[in-house]
Amino acid sequence: METTVLKALLKEGLEIANRIAVRSTQLPILSNVLLSVEKEKVQLSATDLQIGVVYRFLGTTRAGGAVVFPGHPLSALLSISSGEQVSLLSKDRRLSVTTGEHRATLQALDAEEFPIIPSPQESELLTEIDTATVCRALSQVVGMTGQSQARPEISGVLFTVMGKTASAAATDSFRLAERRFSLEKETGREQSFILPAKTVRELITILGERPGRAELYLSPAQVAFVYEAKENPSRLRIQIVSRLIEGEYPRYQEVIPASHKTLVSLGKNEFLNHLRATGIFAGKAQEVRLLADPRKKAIEFFSENKEAGSHRSALRAEVEGDSVEVAFNWRFLMEGLVQMRGERVEFALNGEDGAALLRPSEQEGYLYVLMPIKA
Repeated sequence: METTVLKALLKEGLEIANRIAVRSTQLPILSNVLLSVEKEKVQLSATDLQIGVVYRFLGTTRAGGAVVFPGHPLSALLSISSGEQVSLLSKDRRLSVTTGEHRATLQALDAEEFPIIPSPQESELLTEIDTATVCRALSQVVGMTGQSQARPEISGVLFTVMGKTASAAATDSFRLAERRFSLEKETGREQSFILPAKTVRELITILGERPGRAELYLSPAQVAFVYEAKENPSRLRIQIVSRLIEGEYPRYQEVIPASHKTLVSLGKNEFLNHLRATGIFAGKAQEVRLLADPRKKAIEFFSENKEAGSHRSALRAEVEGDSVEVAFNWRFLMEGLVQMRGERVEFALNGEDGAALLRPSEQEGYLYVLMPIKA
């Protein structure tokens, strides 16, 4: 195998592949990267058997072939090399690298031993999605996934497409986040699947800043996102394939409050500042108490810690309905707030024991449900 490629493409591809490649005592080959060359197509692949990534671009090829090698040393070399191109030559289980003034040789493994990453074409093309939109939606909910071996389904994000609408939802049983967004193309029947949290985070990292669209392929056991920069001279193509989490996701729609006893409208940044200040004096349970009073047209914040002391503050707000005092985990409340766009939020309360609903006033499609800390 012999090819010459742009350093920038090889470096980015290795950075992505190295994120997926993991150290494994049972399968040491998983800590390596597969380099495949066929005609002008150069491809880097990595997998941990749960998620696989394929990064493909164009190069100048003299001989095709495939080789498996450790990606981290080459990535480190490219980060300090001043050359714009990299020449790669594999022979006798060694990969020779030439870039700028640097020459290096990497120990290689037999490519036939590398696990096969499933092709998206083995699955059904479900829809096309805007990469920035879907990654933004996923980023707003992935932090609310749970970590439960007894309930593995809540350790992932429920992704649903129906008609021209898609949604991403996550819950850890104490809180729930849902983000809905529109699709440009109509899809057929409703389809739902559970994405592992690791897959979601990799999608956000790899595709979040890339303009354009990605194809979404689905089969009963796996999902694939395929991004292709068709107008790019390098014909960059990124394929992310992941296993799905089995199980039935909780019917979370049933816990979203349909009504409220108290409605508070206030500035998001001011809310965050008061919440952070109150959280400084929260105890081990991270408990802060909020008092919403329509007569005072304000929401008051309280916290107390026997070791640190206590805190009290008040923030002017529009308050409708009943006066109520309720306790929340301030970190959970803050993590929902920081995901919201716009300057104002609406906080719907249902007494000291009922689920609270938080929405951005200026952004449709996002909601956050949080259970109070019961006395």
